[in-house]
Amino acid sequence: MKIDESVKKEIQEEMDKIQTPPSLYEFAKNISKESKNRTDVEKSTGRKRGRRKLHFVVAAVISFVILTGSAFLSPTMAEVVSKIPYLGQIFYKPIQEVIWEDLAKEGYQLSAIGMGKWEQKPYFDIELNGTEEYVKQEEGKVINLLNEILDKRGYDNYELMVSAKNENEVSSVQKEIDKQREELGEKLMSDLEGAGYPIMNVNTYGPVVSVYIPIDDEAKKVEIYKAAIELLKANETPKQVQVITRDLSEEEIESRWMPVMSSIEEELFLKKEYEVADIRYSYNPEKVSITIMTNMKSSDIEDNQTTIKISKEVIEFLNSEEVKRMTENQKYELFIQDKNGDNFLF
Repeated sequence: MKIDESVKKEIQEEMDKIQTPPSLYEFAKNISKESKNRTDVEKSTGRKRGRRKLHFVVAAVISFVILTGSAFLSPTMAEVVSKIPYLGQIFYKPIQEVIWEDLAKEGYQLSAIGMGKWEQKPYFDIELNGTEEYVKQEEGKVINLLNEILDKRGYDNYELMVSAKNENEVSSVQKEIDKQREELGEKLMSDLEGAGYPIMNVNTYGPVVSVYIPIDDEAKKVEIYKAAIELLKANETPKQVQVITRDLSEEEIESRWMPVMSSIEEELFLKKEYEVADIRYSYNPEKVSITIMTNMKSSDIEDNQTTIKISKEVIEFLNSEEVKRMTENQKYELFIQDKNGDNFLF
C-alpha cells in the first residue's frame, strides 16, 4: 500500500506530538522475554514460527496501538488516518456512535439515531429529547453539525431528518397488542419445547407465525407445524404457521461477520460514486457470499472502473489481518452486479 509523501509528513508530525504511555515502554522492554516464552510454547504444541517473525508482529502491534489510539482522541490524527485505506475502516467507530458522541458534546440529548434506506437513498433520523418548538429551533444547527461529521468521513450520499421524541408515539392499544404477541410467542415456544421439539425461536409479530428449528427434517417440520396450529387454536389465536430450518452455525457466522458487514455498508451506501442499491449476504459454514447490487451499467467504461475500485477496496478490507481475525479467516466470495442483475467481471 503506497502512501503519498504529504500523508507521510502529516503522520510523522502527529506521531511526534503523541505522548507514549510509560506502560507501553514497559511492555516493549518485555518483548524479548515474552517472544521467547511464546516461541517455547509454539514448539511444544508443534507450531513452527520463527522468532524474527514474532518480533515483527509485536513491534507492529505497538505501532498500531499508538496510531489507532490517537485516532480516537485527536481530530487531526483521525483526519490523517482516514487518508490511509482500510486502517480507518477497521478501527474507526461506527458513524452512529460518532454522531451520538459529537452531538452530546454540543449539549444535545438524543433519544435515538435511526439509519436506513428510503427509495434507494440512505438516511439518518436523529431523535432529540425536547419539545417540538425546541427541536424546530435547533434543527438547522444539528443538521450543520451532522453534515460536518459525515463530511469528515467523505460521505456524500444521505438525507437527514431531525425530530422530537414523541412520548405517545406508541399508542396504549399498540402496546397491548405487542404485549399479547410477545406472551403468545413465549407460550408457544415453551409448549413446543415441552412437547419435545427442538425450537430455536418463535416470531409471532407478523401475520404468519414463524417457528425456527435447527434441523432439516421434513417429517419433523410437519409434526411441529401441526402442533403449533393446534396450540394456537387452543389459545384462541388461530394463525398461519411456517416452520423454518435455521442452522445454528449460520447464526454464529452471521454474528461474527456483522460488524464487518456494517463497515462495508457504511462505506458503500454513503458515497455517491459507488451507486450501491443493496447488499445481500448468505452465511454458509463453507463460504460467506457477499453480493453488492449497483445501479451501474456493465457496458459503461467508467462504471467498470468504479466496480474495480469497489472490489479492490472490499477485498483488501476483508483480507486485512484485523478482519481475518474477527471472521476467523473464513472463506468468502464477492459478487458485484449491474442494474440488470448481471455480474461485473473484476
